[in-house]
Amino acid sequence: MAWVWVGVTGLLGVLAAGWLHRGHHRRPDDEHHRSVPPWAVPLVAVVGAVAAGPFLADQPPVVLATLTLALVWAVLLAAVDLEVRRLPDRLVLPAYPVAALLLTACAVVTGEPAALLRALTCAGAGVAAFLLAALLSPGGEGLGLGDVKLAGVLGGLLGWWGWSDALVGLLSGFVLGGLAALVLLLARRVDRGGALAFGPAMLLGAYLCTVLAPLA
Repeated sequence: MAWVWVGVTGLLGVLAAGWLHRGHHRRPDDEHHRSVPPWAVPLVAVVGAVAAGPFLADQPPVVLATLTLALVWAVLLAAVDLEVRRLPDRLVLPAYPVAALLLTACAVVTGEPAALLRALTCAGAGVAAFLLAALLSPGGEGLGLGDVKLAGVLGGLLGWWGWSDALVGLLSGFVLGGLAALVLLLARRVDRGGALAFGPAMLLGAYLCTVLAPLA
């Protein structure tokens, strides 16, 4: 990713940090957990952009713009989920039309309409698969409806790259989430019945697969 996109990432990250600082994501009935300092949002986003640079630098500007917006959105969403254990609809639902418009622009510029159709299919499949997993979760615990909605957005973004990227990207969230839970259990930071935010694991898995997708 060219340095100009790293700068854009930082600027958008600062705006996202301001939104987080103002507490627009909080509800009176939220149970607060570990708060993420707002300054961490632009910092993590810029680090993510720099790390992705060598892998994505040759992508068209419209694709880089899409990935930049997705990266800042993902970092902000992860910070919110870590704090309130919830993925707010006001952050997730608008991502559907925005992602659809951006991926349509990517398809027009790159001349790959099949990629757009694949992305839409993967978005629908992601929602369906995660909804089924949520319904089958013992006692209604585990996956929440926020995770289901997030799976649709991530499925669409990953599906742009390929079927296998969408599959691996979504499944990797379970692997990363399981590893995080194991580490926290061993460190005695949570007990076996403690609730963990699954959104960050899903977002990290999607990021890693996006970065590695051009190498496939």
